[in-house]
Amino acid sequence: MRYAVVTDIHGDTAALRAALAHVRRQQVRQVICLGDVLECHVGKRDVASHTFSRVDEVFDQDPELVELLEGARVVRGNQEERISALVPAPARPAWASPVLDAPLSFHTEFATYCHGHTLPPWQEVEPGLWCPLDADFTGRALFHGHHHRSALHRLPEAGRGRAWADVESVPVRFGEAVHLAPDRQYLVNVGPVRGPNPSWAVVDEAAATVTYYRIEVPG
Repeated sequence: MRYAVVTDIHGDTAALRAALAHVRRQQVRQVICLGDVLECHVGKRDVASHTFSRVDEVFDQDPELVELLEGARVVRGNQEERISALVPAPARPAWASPVLDAPLSFHTEFATYCHGHTLPPWQEVEPGLWCPLDADFTGRALFHGHHHRSALHRLPEAGRGRAWADVESVPVRFGEAVHLAPDRQYLVNVGPVRGPNPSWAVVDEAAATVTYYRIEVPG
């Protein structure tokens, strides 16, 4: 099974449209979206004091953003959870339901797919690089977003602790497949769709490979 994995769109419809145009040429069975499709305009520190009056004060009303993900398997991110906490259920637009009501994770025999915000506290393993090092997951790989980096880490062999010194950082070379060994587990940070160079990954579960991609926008 080949999946294209996208995440962290944050309301950027144009970037998602551009990324999916490339994905359509990559012969994948399905798109998996790891959440933060929408962008909440209310910061997390302001949620408790926010008084709801209009939906468009909380997030942009752009049905096309969700329409682009029709047929995709979507999981919920922290942006969707914040929006749901702020907007009363009767006021939520029907077009947003596929993302606001999505599950928190998707599992196959090969991998676990989630946004990452519900995992145990992340560690700043390098300056500016955060990693869900202590995550407990099923399968060979944990695919996640949340921290906007394209990064791949090989965890220690079973039975060893997860000290950062024992974790291997696997170089990410866009367009080159990386084989995920059967006797190890991996943390696969897909990278964000939103941004100057929209990113995503293609996982071939049968071949046990992951390939990172991004759109190169001339500077």
